Amino acid sequence: MSTGRQDDRAIQDQMIKCELIEGLQRAIDNSYRRLRETARQEWESRFAGKDPSDACVSTAGIQSPVLPCAGFLSRGQRSSHKPGRRSLAHGTA
Repeated sequence: MSTGRQDDRAIQDQMIKCELIEGLQRAIDNSYRRLRETARQEWESRFAGKDPSDACVSTAGIQSPVLPCAGFLSRGQRSSHKPGRRSLAHGTA
C-alpha cells in the first residue's frame, strides 16, 4: 500500500507545482499590465497634443524639391563611375 501513498504524494506535488505556476503567471500578467498602463500614461502625458518642438520650426519659404520615386534612380540612371556600389541619388557613392 505504500505505492498508493506515493501516488497520492506525487499527485499532490504536481498539484502544488501547477498552483505555483498559475500564481506566477498571474503575478507576471499583473506586473505586465501595470507596466503597460504606466507606460501608456507616461506616453500620453509627454506626447499629448501638439509637439512643443514644432513651435520653433517654420516651413515658410522652404520649397521641397520634387523628386520622382523618392530619390531612387532607375537602373538606366545610376551613376557608373564606381562599379559595384549602388547609390540612392545620382552622382553619390
